[in-house]
Order: sequence, then structure tokens, then C-alpha cells
Amino acid sequence: MLCVFANVSPTIILELTNAALGLEFTLDELMRCGERAWNLKRVINNRLGLTRADDKLPKALLEPYPDGGAAGFVPELDAMLSAYYVARGWDPISGYPSQEKLIDLGLEWTEPQIAINLQNRS
Repeated sequence: MLCVFANVSPTIILELTNAALGLEFTLDELMRCGERAWNLKRVINNRLGLTRADDKLPKALLEPYPDGGAAGFVPELDAMLSAYYVARGWDPISGYPSQEKLIDLGLEWTEPQIAINLQNRS
């Protein structure tokens, strides 16, 4: 686990990971591992009841700035979430990973749980 504030380059992370685990990952393989983990975490959180309503920004970021170049600006969280979900390969409405994304990452075995979650929310 690395500190998110460390600003360590991806190539250094790759070298550290390979050295620590005795592996020979490429950067693409390491990035795919991260994507797979992120999607698995999302599936688990969805199973535990997480929904789009739980994807929030801190309150301070949703209040307009009083001055400066961004004075009065409030981010459109709903539109940002939809765009983020699409970029991740998730359903833009529910935020659940799509069937295609799960298959692509070898996580298709989690799909029945997502179907159950969608059915329970209907």
C-alpha cells in the first residue's frame, strides 16, 4: 500500500511491486490489476448496499466559492458521476460495473450478485 500523497511515478510503483513480489509485471499488467481490484471493490460495496446516492463529494466542494475565478461555481455532481461511471465502464444510472467490464476483467463470476442488487432495487 502506498500513500496517495507520495506522488510516486507509475514506473517506480512498478519497480517496487516487482521487487517486493518477485514478479515481472509490465506497467499495463499492473494497471490492469489495479482496475480489476477497483471493480471488485465496487461489486463488494454494491453487495453491501452502496448505491449512486453514496457517491458524494465533501460538502465544502459542493458550496459555491465566494471569490476568485471559480466564484459562484458549484460542480454538477450528477453529471460528473454519470461521466465517471461511463469512463469506468459502469452503468451510468446505477454505478454498477457493466457485464462487459466484468467479463473483460475476468470478474464475470460476480455478475449474479449485481443482477440480484438491481432486482432488489427495482
